[in-house]
Amino acid sequence: MSECTSRFSEKTKTIFEAKEQIFCRSKQLLKFNYKLDSLREFDWGIIAYFQKGNETYQFFLFLEQYKNTALLEENLIHTVLITDDCRLDDYLAKNNINYVAVTLSLFREYELISAFYGAQKAQRSGVYLMNHIDEGLFILEKIQASDVAKKAYCLHPIIQSDEALQVIYTLLKGIDTQVIIALTEYRSVANEYLSKRKIKSIDEIRLSPLKDVNDMLIADKIQNKKDFELYHKKTHPRSAELTEYFDNWLRRLGVAEEFYTTCATYCQ
Repeated sequence: MSECTSRFSEKTKTIFEAKEQIFCRSKQLLKFNYKLDSLREFDWGIIAYFQKGNETYQFFLFLEQYKNTALLEENLIHTVLITDDCRLDDYLAKNNINYVAVTLSLFREYELISAFYGAQKAQRSGVYLMNHIDEGLFILEKIQASDVAKKAYCLHPIIQSDEALQVIYTLLKGIDTQVIIALTEYRSVANEYLSKRKIKSIDEIRLSPLKDVNDMLIADKIQNKKDFELYHKKTHPRSAELTEYFDNWLRRLGVAEEFYTTCATYCQ
């Protein structure tokens, strides 16, 4: 399964579908420091406005029945932002239209998790499971984590349980040894302190001697806490325990509240 057959489709028929795809795209673009600012809806599709630094970019998404490059030129104000799976680059270059093309899949590991997750969504929140990966990669970029940490983070959700580990065993063939080591260590450390375990001190939470693994934990816990506060905190039967659990992890990892808030706000 490829990612374009899961979250993304070339046959977008409604504005609702277009908005959903724009929001998915915005998650992917976070790690490249493009922040979704606003949307404009038309009969023919959507223009999304992204900010990077002081620059504004336009991202066009046409409904299937309205694909017409003339509509792009009629609404052109800023540099056009496209992704590497878009087919507009030749047209933009030929017509001397300023554009920036972003290569989304920097690692094979990202492609593997994209194919593994497909269009799956979380049962409680209804958000795409890939959001956890895209937002986590943004956090890893913020803390200047290594490529090993980023690659291992892409695969970490599918090695958490014994059942998943059996399913993806063959997928790990050809993955770099350092990434496998980080994955294995992450699984060990993360599973040692789960939300149902009671501790008297955060010092009881074991961290890894590997910085890559601790960086992965930072990204995972920030992203999970953000989703918990956004979708579950007011309704989850174990809300108090989970709040304490996430706070314990972030304190143990040395994550400042201000940094958590910055990342959580950026990822919403």
